[in-house]
This record gives sequence, structure tokens and C-alpha cells, in this order.
Amino acid sequence: MKDMLYPVVVKGKYGYIDNKGNLVIEPQFDYAEEFNDDLAIIGVKDKYGFINKSGDIVIEAKYKKVNLFKENLAAAQLGYKWGYINKKGEEIIPFDFLDGYDFNEDLALVQIGGKQGYINKEGKIIIESKYGYAHSFKEGLAVVDINKKYGYINGEGEVVIQPKFIEANDFYEGLAAVIVKNGCGFINKKGEMVIEPEYDEAYDFYDGYAVVSKGEKYGCIDKNGSITIPIKYDNVDIISEGLIAVEVEEKWGYIDIEGNMVIDPKFSEAYEFVNGIAAVEKGSKKGYINKSGEYIWVPKK
Repeated sequence: MKDMLYPVVVKGKYGYIDNKGNLVIEPQFDYAEEFNDDLAIIGVKDKYGFINKSGDIVIEAKYKKVNLFKENLAAAQLGYKWGYINKKGEEIIPFDFLDGYDFNEDLALVQIGGKQGYINKEGKIIIESKYGYAHSFKEGLAVVDINKKYGYINGEGEVVIQPKFIEANDFYEGLAAVIVKNGCGFINKKGEMVIEPEYDEAYDFYDGYAVVSKGEKYGCIDKNGSITIPIKYDNVDIISEGLIAVEVEEKWGYIDIEGNMVIDPKFSEAYEFVNGIAAVEKGSKKGYINKSGEYIWVPKK
């Protein structure tokens, strides 16, 4: 992670800096995302491809859309159809799908006709395309829509948690946020409600904490349902490297796990820390700060 690079915009073109704020890939792209698996998505005009950390284009920018690589394959769109490529840019699964999502646990969600199902890495349909709406697999289970209610299937396509939820999220750390008539709570993999549905909103667990809201205020709970960050903020992001972005009176700052404000709210947007650096925005300008709140890259367009 020492060679983590971060996208920046200079005079309308995207390049990359290191965690000291040094420009290491000259601004030259029309679009750029963060690196993942040593590759980053870049845009040239209205087409997308990938570069390496030397700034070399390793997969030609010829796709209408591309996703990040997951399990060594990336979903990509050519024309109106989706398929999958490897890190050499070779077509591994033909461009036959109306939509294609990331591989998770050796299966990828795809759309065939008006329905969604799942394929393996050979492109073979493993779970029939019969769902109007579905999620990718996470922790062995996937959310599916059955008769306008949400439940969960396993990798064989068997329903293991009955469709009884108004909405349902993926499992994270053994729990999933769901919406029932009374509100939002969390279930375990048996489908049992283990944190009561007393919240207006509930988000996924991350590092043992989940963001919840009541009455348009946000805080965090642990897996026992105990409140760890008071539900008093205008918004709260996920925990990252021991810090949590919070919104107070339309400005974002950062608190620690104990709820102490360590970086004062002064940003219009604030994002999670990655390798000690977080992206922040002031107005329409984006910059980067360290954990002391000091800029390594002053916000600019």
C-alpha cells in the first residue's frame, strides 16, 4: 500500500499523486478512478480502459463502460452488450449480456432478456435468469426479488431465507440490514432478526460498526445493537482506518471511535481514508488530506 496513488484534476485533465502530494502520473486523461489491483480505470474522450502505476495504458480505452477487476475479471460494455475481460484485455466471456456485474465468490450477476441470473467464469449459466432484481453474492448468499419481496438464495439457487422483506442488503460480517413494516433492522444468516427494526435507515456493518438513523440524525451501532456513536449527526460515513466522516450543519469532518472530533467539520464532502489519505471537497474542488487534517493536495478543479 506504500505506492498508493490518488487521482487529481489539473486544468481539466486527470493525473495521479502519491501520498506526499507529488504528481507522479502527469494529468492527461479525461477521467480517472482510484487504483485497484495495480490497475486504474481511465477515460479518453468517451471511452474507457486501464492504466498501470507507471501511467501506461495496458488495456485500450475502447469500452463504453468498464468495472473494476474482481477475481481477475472485469465486466465491460462494447456497444450495447456486456462481457468480461482479463488483465491483458483479452475477451474471456463473450459480450452477450444486456448487463453484467462484478464476479463475487466465482459467480457474476448478469441480465439476459428482462431477467437476471448468475454465470460462472466460463460464462455458463449456473442460476437461471428468472429474477426481476438481484444482488451479487456476498458471504455465500445473494439477495433476490421474488414476487416483489426480498429474500436470499445460496450458490445453488436454493432459497435459504424466505422472501419477506420490503428491502434487503447484502451480508457483511454475518449480518444484513433489512426493511420490514416497522423499520430497519438486521438479520443473521438464519433470517432471524437479531437487531430490532427500530431505525429509519440502516447500512452495512464494517469493522464491527454500522451506520443507522432516526429522525434524520445518524450514528453508529455495534453488533449487539448498542449505540457506539450517538445518533446526533446530520450524516455519517463508514469507519476507515479508525476515523469516521460525519456531517454537522452541512459541513463534514472526522471523529474517532470514541466520538471525539479530530478533524473539524469544514468540507462540503469527505470520504474514507485509504493508506492514511482521504479525499475531501470544498465546493466543486477536490483535494486530499492526511489524518492530521493537513492538505497534501489543496482542493482544485
